[in-house]
Amino acid sequence: MRLAILGPVRAWRRDEEIDLGSPQQRGLLALLLLHEGRPVETEAILEALWGERGPRGARGTVRTYVYRLRPILGDMAVIESTGNGYRLTVRDGTFDLTEFRELTDRARRARRADDAASAAEFLRRALGTWQGPSLSGVRGPFFERERDRLEELRLAALEEVFALELEAGGQPDLTSEIRAAVREHPLRERLHEQLVLSLFRAGRRAEALAAYQHTRRLLREELGVDPGPALRALHSRILREDDHSPAPAAPEPVPAPAPAAVPAQLPAELAVFTGRSAEIEELSSTLRDAAHAPVIGITGLGGMGKTALAVRLAHTQRHLYPDGQLFADLGGVENPVGPLEVLGRFLRAVGVSRLPASLDERAALWRTTVSGRRLLIVLDAVASGDQVRPLLPGAVGCAVIMTGPRRLVDLPGIPWLRLGVLRPEDALHLLAAISGTRRVFAEQAAARRLVEACSYQPLSVHVAAARLDARPSWTIDQILAQLEDDLRQPVVMHEDCKIVDRPFRDAQGRMDVFHRNAFHLAAVPDCGRLDAAMAAAVLDLPVNEATAVMEALVDAHVVETGANGDYHFLGLVKAFARRQALNGLGHEHCQQALHRLLRHCLTVKDTVGDEDLRAVVDQITDLPDALAELVSPSLP
Repeated sequence: MRLAILGPVRAWRRDEEIDLGSPQQRGLLALLLLHEGRPVETEAILEALWGERGPRGARGTVRTYVYRLRPILGDMAVIESTGNGYRLTVRDGTFDLTEFRELTDRARRARRADDAASAAEFLRRALGTWQGPSLSGVRGPFFERERDRLEELRLAALEEVFALELEAGGQPDLTSEIRAAVREHPLRERLHEQLVLSLFRAGRRAEALAAYQHTRRLLREELGVDPGPALRALHSRILREDDHSPAPAAPEPVPAPAPAAVPAQLPAELAVFTGRSAEIEELSSTLRDAAHAPVIGITGLGGMGKTALAVRLAHTQRHLYPDGQLFADLGGVENPVGPLEVLGRFLRAVGVSRLPASLDERAALWRTTVSGRRLLIVLDAVASGDQVRPLLPGAVGCAVIMTGPRRLVDLPGIPWLRLGVLRPEDALHLLAAISGTRRVFAEQAAARRLVEACSYQPLSVHVAAARLDARPSWTIDQILAQLEDDLRQPVVMHEDCKIVDRPFRDAQGRMDVFHRNAFHLAAVPDCGRLDAAMAAAVLDLPVNEATAVMEALVDAHVVETGANGDYHFLGLVKAFARRQALNGLGHEHCQQALHRLLRHCLTVKDTVGDEDLRAVVDQITDLPDALAELVSPSLP
């Protein structure tokens, strides 16, 4: 049995990895492993896994996790009950944290015995037990603190091995390794000192002095302090060229790499951008709080401003990524761009001139090249996990912002924000920012009705503003009347209305025929909302099947859900889908759906409002006498 927390929380029996279950179950195993054979009280387990507010029945959930883990671990790692908690004992296997501690202890004893070479070898082996950021895959304040504690142990070992190897004269690539560590941990002064010393002993005195000046500026700007006495003393020695270590021999056999390119590929922000402050704050918080290389996604119906939000967010966060920002339009579902091509662009942008031919080699080179750098990567219009997976950095320091028409279920663990319409006030301010504050607020009531008719969708508000600009002598009410008339037409004629329809047309183009017809038919009733049973009547399906269909339409972003689980359409989406229903399914098919819905409403009239019932009745063109007799007493 091999157990690991210095990287992802994982376990192997012989060479076969074991499925440890859900993240919370992995978290319990990691918690017990961290205590290295000491008992852990149940209260401490609850707080570590869920914080101060655990779910109801959390104690039972912990017992379930223990029950599931015991057969997974078998006799080689045993979880014992201790009365008020649990203890894990590794009986026949290895645990990477224990191995790390044993190797660092052997390195310490070797150094006390003046065996620097052995000490360095033991430390290199200890550092080799790490497979990435520790405790990956488990979350919570407790694990964040433990992750920081373990990272401090790793950095202390790394600094010690650098010191030992510098004393021994240094390896050919030691300077590059120290520089990468400095980039990853820019405020650790000992690493800066080791970089300066490494450069000086390699005969690169000017670069050593430049590295010192960079460190001095960094510490002053970030912390308001000067370098400590050890680094200042080293600086003075370099200025005097009075280093007592052996004189540098020939230059390093491997030439120093050229300074890394700093790409700045973010598109310009929109000249007019309003609202979205809550979304930016939520996404920014996710980027800042991630303990690993964070990846976040923005999804939603076309025309909601996903790309504009991603670009705005990237500009607000770019100061955190001094090594550059990369941007790629991946073409969406219609015109997907392959990862091989995108990796070629990205690698050239960060200074790689000779590109491998295969996708796997490019992906490996990309992860190696960006390791230790702080890059922000924006991937717009992603279509699939296979398209994105090779582009994701493997190390801490980089971040990725994605946009796409649907969340990528084959990339688990990525938080996705579903971007909806603007708040009414933000939509009004967007209209004013484009068409002029004086005109919009002179007819503020009409302007509010106009942005409401636009469903508060950013693209539609932009189109309405363009109409206003094209007709400076018209009132806003005239523009609104023309827009509403266009929406009632069976076929959209104006070019700007075709622009508004395009996201809805793209969304239905990604559906199969069954779901596309359901999308159109569900929009036929004038009801303000449909519950699952009403949708079942319209679609002529059992309730469970109708619910599955409506949820699929929610995932496609063409249907919205209310707080009580009801379904409704944005006004513009309903107008589009109803036109499609009348033109594609036909008047008779639509009338049959309305008849089914009316019969349902009369059967369960206590759950259907008078206004919705009246709307359905008014839509039916040939109401049978029998139904008319039932309807009359049902309406006031």
